[in-house]
Amino acid sequence: MPSYIYKVRDKAGQVIKGEMEAFDTTALRRKLDQRGYFIIEYSEKRTGESDIIARLFPGFKKAGPADIAVFTWQLYTMVDAGMTLVSSLRIIIKQTKNVGLKAVIVKICNRVEEGASFSSALSEHPQYFSRLYVQMVNAGEVGGVLDEMLRRLAVFLEGQAEIKGRVRSALIYPVLLLVISLCVAAFLIIYVLPKFAVVFQDMGGSMPLPTQILLMVSGLIKNYGFVGLFILAGLFIAYTRYVSTERGRLEADRIGLKLPVIGDLVTKTTIARFTQTLSILLSGGIPILVSLDVVTEVVGNKVVSKTLREVIASVKEGKPIAQPLEESGVFPDMVVNMIRVGEETGALDKMLNKIAEFYNKEVDEAIKTFTKVIEPLLVVFMTVVIGFIAISIFLPMADIMTHIRH
Repeated sequence: MPSYIYKVRDKAGQVIKGEMEAFDTTALRRKLDQRGYFIIEYSEKRTGESDIIARLFPGFKKAGPADIAVFTWQLYTMVDAGMTLVSSLRIIIKQTKNVGLKAVIVKICNRVEEGASFSSALSEHPQYFSRLYVQMVNAGEVGGVLDEMLRRLAVFLEGQAEIKGRVRSALIYPVLLLVISLCVAAFLIIYVLPKFAVVFQDMGGSMPLPTQILLMVSGLIKNYGFVGLFILAGLFIAYTRYVSTERGRLEADRIGLKLPVIGDLVTKTTIARFTQTLSILLSGGIPILVSLDVVTEVVGNKVVSKTLREVIASVKEGKPIAQPLEESGVFPDMVVNMIRVGEETGALDKMLNKIAEFYNKEVDEAIKTFTKVIEPLLVVFMTVVIGFIAISIFLPMADIMTHIRH
């Protein structure tokens, strides 16, 4: 609970300074009024490690999908138990550890107390609560089923966080292995090999071709390493700027879908996110056009977003959504046919949910395949690089030993 430092005047006119804990400024003013104080000024106490970190590293305040999922589960449990929304939010404020999310919940609670709807209060913080989240909460408020909508959101967010976690875990080991191998290779080339080369030359040994190549690489790194780093940094900046454009992001996502092994994982993850998101929106009673418009923002792939905009134009003309999906070439025939059947039977949300369940399992298989393929490749790469360096070091030693024997 936040702590506030205040300055007030009592009934006798004396100025009193103090410190008090309160859920928010509204609760603070209420407590001071009840004591008969006239408020002069007050401010939130800004001490402690969490506040220092939050000020030094603003990004630290950003809550992740898992934090939002936990918040949603907590809120659902309390609302479902019959507690009022404000009471539930106040309890969650006490339990929330994330600095940024806690501050946002306090603001949302204040807005709800002032008479604003929960969905409109959430919409004021798009960096934490997506448009999908706001639309689902709004549907729950209008339909009187907020608890059910919160439950669906919690399940959905938890599933999305789990998928991201699995993908991230699959990438950690290969990336770590690659970084370690490159660091070891750089250390051997830059520091170890030149020292051995000096010894070899002093002993009159000749330098084999592999050793000469690595010595040339070592010299280039020592003399022009900073230039190379500047070039790489420039290329990285140019790439990020290009990808930040609409055209650049579209091309990058299109290439990502076509990459071997990785493209399969990206495609299946995108389809799972698309179908699951659209399913939860439609099952919540959100109109099809609004649902599709929301999905274009959260699907995470510009190629699919472009296809969905074509779907929206098709639906506005009274046409089904399956045809533009089929023409895009991104969605497999099975997905398109199941969506078509869902449209014809009037159970599109249920069919989308089945597709999402299937592709969530496919994502697991794709992750396993990616791991099985990438790990041996990295081991082979590491073996070749380190082996080549070892040969470059031991060949001159063998030459020297031969000269010594003769």
